[in-house]
Amino acid sequence: MTAALVATYVGAFGLSHPLAKRIGAWPSVLAVSALTAAASYAVADRRAPR
Repeated sequence: MTAALVATYVGAFGLSHPLAKRIGAWPSVLAVSALTAAASYAVADRRAPR
């Protein structure tokens, strides 16, 4: 789980740079941060179903 999240963060960092050229720096940071937050929540922060 940790390795998958690290790969997600590194990939998002790499994706944010070309995305910033298209939509701007701050919108790119916000979009990539939202995606990584959603991935983190889905993988690590959810409570296990009972």
